[in-house]
Amino acid sequence: MFGKNALAFILFLSLLGACSTPVWMEPRPFTSRLGEGDRYLGWSLNYFDSWRVNRQPRYLRLAEENTVEAIQTFARLETDTSPRINEFYVVRERRIRGCRLLAELQFEADSYGVQLGQSTPEGCFY
Repeated sequence: MFGKNALAFILFLSLLGACSTPVWMEPRPFTSRLGEGDRYLGWSLNYFDSWRVNRQPRYLRLAEENTVEAIQTFARLETDTSPRINEFYVVRERRIRGCRLLAELQFEADSYGVQLGQSTPEGCFY
């Protein structure tokens, strides 16, 4: 039914598919992952600013959510980065900055009687 060339081509495609890494498994570049954490922190700061203006608890909760995501993103990137390169310390500093922001959010929540839902991520200590 198929000629030799068609069978060879089908075999080639199946081997090519078996040997290549699926797109969803390819590691993302350092800068992309760092930018993701920065975006989460940016959203956190925006929500925190909105909280300060309106004192609506949902803003404080959204700020907390995004801050925890940022911390976790930075923590994963820090784990994947060698301490022998400068980028490791950049990521660590941003994770620590996220932890400080989370502490500030938690202080605000306690001061105004707002219940936050997330616990402090591992690696954050005050």
